[in-house]
Amino acid sequence: MLRDEITNEAYHADPSLGSRRARQLRGSCPLKVKHAMGQPTPSTPALLNGSMTHSAALEPDRVDIEFGCKPAEIDGNSTRTKAYKESFAEMEAAEPQKRWLPESDYNMCMEVAASARQHPLLLEMLYHPASKIEHTGFFDIEGTPCKVRPDLYNSETGMVLDLKTTVDASPEEFTYSVRKYGYLFQAAFYMTGLRAMGERPKQFVFLVVEKSAPYATACYTLDNADIEREVPRVLEACKIYGECLRTDVWPGYSDDIKTLDLGTYYAKNRLSISQLAEKFGVSRSYAHRIIKKHNVVGQKLGKKRLIDMVEFSTALRWENTKKEVA
Repeated sequence: MLRDEITNEAYHADPSLGSRRARQLRGSCPLKVKHAMGQPTPSTPALLNGSMTHSAALEPDRVDIEFGCKPAEIDGNSTRTKAYKESFAEMEAAEPQKRWLPESDYNMCMEVAASARQHPLLLEMLYHPASKIEHTGFFDIEGTPCKVRPDLYNSETGMVLDLKTTVDASPEEFTYSVRKYGYLFQAAFYMTGLRAMGERPKQFVFLVVEKSAPYATACYTLDNADIEREVPRVLEACKIYGECLRTDVWPGYSDDIKTLDLGTYYAKNRLSISQLAEKFGVSRSYAHRIIKKHNVVGQKLGKKRLIDMVEFSTALRWENTKKEVA
């Protein structure tokens, strides 16, 4: 069951496995995850900006409670002066619950959130009676305690909406972000978790907003078949985390000498441009254009350039989708 009384701070403090830590387990090793668990979460400007943007877009009534605007000047005094520092210290002491952003960052977050709230999909979901905004769910997978906190989930339509901010919201660049930041794994984790709680999620959607004027927005979804292919990785991460919790053994990388069998890996997962063209029914020149336009990963093996087949397929699907929309 998704619950609305859990604060964001309580959610992050809970030791249950979330999607971010699960991605770390798959991409690193348990030893590094255990180390990170014992460290305080760094309060970087990027994280603070992201938190405020989410609040302003999804729960604007909470902005004035949780966040403050640090003025560029106070009574004509700049931030470097003693008078400014004393005045600002009084502001902080008067409202200790607030996190303060520089005026430029505060204004940027408000502009990004305002642009997001003008998107018809977000407007529809925010005011839909079946929508749950930043609700928390706890569940077990492979005997492991897990958690999710979707930005927005509509239990009637089955849509999960995740708000992302970015420098470039174009299809090409966001496709790259999906690969780089593990958003496919995130989607699979959330969909799996919601199902474990008895929900029926049907679609995972990203609402993407650029962080500079004119704060352009875009909406993207992932193919459900791609998400389902990622589910075994989610289950494996849950299994690893549960075993580490039970035994309190958090292994690092293997002590054994491992042979890096690059040839076998690339032969199994990568094809030449001619093979790609034949497999996907496109010309070699068109395959070249797709690879270049979408920065599809390639690797030299001897005289051949081998291309990641899954990434090429994703790029081709994005290109075809864009043509259909146009």
